[in-house]
Amino acid sequence: MNEKDLIELWNEKRRQIISAQMPSVVALAVITVMAMLGYFDGEYTYGKSFAALFLVSVGALSVVNQLAVIREGQMIVEDLQAVDNPSALATKIAASGSYLVYTRALMIIFSLALLLVLVLLIL
Repeated sequence: MNEKDLIELWNEKRRQIISAQMPSVVALAVITVMAMLGYFDGEYTYGKSFAALFLVSVGALSVVNQLAVIREGQMIVEDLQAVDNPSALATKIAASGSYLVYTRALMIIFSLALLLVLVLLIL
């Protein structure tokens, strides 16, 4: 692949990461509406079980998707680092590999923390 194709692929992967977050945003909106309508009132309700399973399912799928896109982005960074006479943009993208590592680590940490908070709230 040439530099232009790699940059286009990089931008596509960035869009995919953003798009992968949308199901989680929608899930949180649904759970917020359910809470406002009182579905979680009382001791134990099926609404709480539904909300927990719904959030965990959607969140897990979203995180797995985003991690795959980040892994693919890392391969693009490696390919851009091997390009002869790269443009300034290609050089910047090629230098962003460490940001992908940090993003992946933070996603895992935040996901585990959110799961822990969800479990604590349900109990």
